[in-house]
Amino acid sequence: MVQTGGCLCGQIRYEVTTLADGVADYCHCTQCRRASGAPVVAWLQVKPQRFAVTRGEARVYDSSSSATRWFCGQCGSPVYMTDAGGNSIGITLGTLDDANAVHPTVHGWDAKRLEWFDLHDDLPRFAGPPPYDDEP
Repeated sequence: MVQTGGCLCGQIRYEVTTLADGVADYCHCTQCRRASGAPVVAWLQVKPQRFAVTRGEARVYDSSSSATRWFCGQCGSPVYMTDAGGNSIGITLGTLDDANAVHPTVHGWDAKRLEWFDLHDDLPRFAGPPPYDDEP
């Protein structure tokens, strides 16, 4: 299914093809918390060929040797993240036009979860990164 989304001000727009069994994760890592200002960030993980920016040009921040974060230079919205190997694109679920269309499937970096923040669900929890490869 093709989903659309974008930043708060609308300068950045994108399209993404989602899969029914795709990986969407809650990330509890310190970098995601600091980049978002929130206790957790929900991401949709997709292969690069399933994602395209359709309007605007995102600004870039190399947050680590393994991750690059892309955000709107106008409103500051964090929109997506890429890995150093070019294997996956993580799209912030909150930027989808229909954010209810995709539900998180796992928790990643649960070992870094803030002790006062706990979602009571039965989703698998990974102490480190969750699986990102959602298709062969």
